[in-house]
Parts: sequence; C-alpha cells; structure tokens
Amino acid sequence: MVAQGGFTMRKITSIVLTLILAATLMTYPALAAGITAKEQAACSLVNDQRAALGLQTLTVSSTLSDKARIKAQDMAENRYFSHNSPTYGSPFTMMRQLGITYRSAGENIAMGYTTAADVVEAWMASPSHRDNLLSERYTTVGVGYAEGYWAQWLIG
Repeated sequence: MVAQGGFTMRKITSIVLTLILAATLMTYPALAAGITAKEQAACSLVNDQRAALGLQTLTVSSTLSDKARIKAQDMAENRYFSHNSPTYGSPFTMMRQLGITYRSAGENIAMGYTTAADVVEAWMASPSHRDNLLSERYTTVGVGYAEGYWAQWLIG
C-alpha cells in the first residue's frame, strides 16, 4: 500500500516510531546516556580510594548505575532526601523491585554536590558512608545522579 506522496505505510510507521523514540529520549535523557561521565567519575574515585587502601576495586555496573539513577530521580521528582522512598520503600525493597539481586547491599545518598570529586569526598568524610564505600562485602558499584541528587548502590 502506498500513501500519498509515495510513502509506504512501512516508511510512515518507521518515521512515527523514530519520532516517538526521539521524544522519549529527550524527555528522559538518562535513558539514552547509559552511565554518564559524572557517574563514571564517582565510581572511579571510589575505586581510587579502595585501591589506595589495598582493597579490591569494585566492578562498575552500568545496569546498577541506571537503577541507582532511578533512585536519584525519585528523590528529585518527589522532593525528599532519605534512604526510604515514598514510591519504592527501603533501598533494598527498591533494588528487588528493579530486578537487582544481591547477597549484601548498601546505599549512599547525597544532595547538593555538583561534582563527583565533591560527593566522594563528602562520603569519605562521613564514617557510615566511608564504611559502605570500603566494605569488603561489596563487589559491584553503580552511581546515579539527577538534578543535584546522588545515589550510590553497592552490592555483593
């Protein structure tokens, strides 16, 4: 079947789907980005801290970063700063709801830091956050950032 102007229905469908995808990615740019440079920098700085202390570095997971970014976006969109989300519940419940499996898990959050260096420095200055970052229970890390909110998820 050919539509007016010589376009086939297949071409029209393809164009419409491309426009829908483009609109979705413009609305949710993090979906298109994978792990961002800022998030990767935070993960690298955490691994630098661990390596300096002779600890095993963590595997950086873009999947875990994508899920941690959902937590950061949830805090930004719902204007709260807490480990417990009004949408998802505890970080551990949220991880399970998002399909993350783990034996042990931890979460660090922060608000108001614009650079990876600043947020990692703040986490390292806080005893409980530092303990999370340096724990040998964890093997994998993901960091999410959205609108001034940070979420770091660690799993083992």
